Amino acid sequence: MGRITLEQIQTGERFIKIPMAFVESKYYSKFSTEGKYLYGILYNRFQLSLKNGWVDDKNCVYLIYTVEDLCKILGFGKNKVIKLKKELVKYGLLEEVRQGLNKPNLLYLQNVETKESLLNSDFEEVENSSKPAEIAEVSNSNFQNSQNQTSRSFKNKLQEVSNSNSNKTENNKTENNKTDVILSEDEEERATQKSERKNQDSLSRKVDKATKYDREYIYELVHDQLLKENFSQTSADYAMIHFDTRYQYALENMRFAHSSEVIAEYVFNGILAEMNQVMRKEQNKGVG
Repeated sequence: MGRITLEQIQTGERFIKIPMAFVESKYYSKFSTEGKYLYGILYNRFQLSLKNGWVDDKNCVYLIYTVEDLCKILGFGKNKVIKLKKELVKYGLLEEVRQGLNKPNLLYLQNVETKESLLNSDFEEVENSSKPAEIAEVSNSNFQNSQNQTSRSFKNKLQEVSNSNSNKTENNKTENNKTDVILSEDEEERATQKSERKNQDSLSRKVDKATKYDREYIYELVHDQLLKENFSQTSADYAMIHFDTRYQYALENMRFAHSSEVIAEYVFNGILAEMNQVMRKEQNKGVG
């Protein structure tokens, strides 16, 4: 292929830019090679952002890069890509802003640290010395996304989900169908069916549309919660082989789901049930 010439350098062939601080400083010495590579990939994407006009009202440029797209370009699996994104967040190099149903997350790449005093220090030491006392409190909260959105605990929501969704075949009426007017059984059934038909399309579409971008968000929520439930990284990754089945089941059965978090919990509980079955089978083998 030949050596690189002066002309090639001057005309600026396309290369991935990686900050020298990543390779020269003590601060980034434990930052993984794959993480540094991902930062370079994202930085290289800025030209596309400018072409598409992806600049917010504060004049900050953002990126749109789904997990699936990153998997393709990096050649890594989904869990690996999610882990690398979290590493960038940990080093303060990436901010992810969620837009809502059927919309991709906005990725804001952050500037590399430039303070000499910090670059000459170990990242973990700096991180530990600057952590506020409340960090332990925050780490114990359930289902917290990058915009500090929180939901109720899994235990509280488990009851809610099991009551409102899992027993759907036994409960054909929603709270919205309750009325003080006394109807005959036939009239009540017809009224309920009419109401359900009216709402079914819009509500199921709302859930069905949460299949591309929100799917990633739900995947991350479930995976994170497994880790919080003391699953090892390997065990959590193994458990996620049930994600696709449980996610599809949730979309088919949770017509009245009002948020991605509710779907995530439904999927999480399903995966836990799958894992419990696996454990019981293993225990039974041991007994036999």
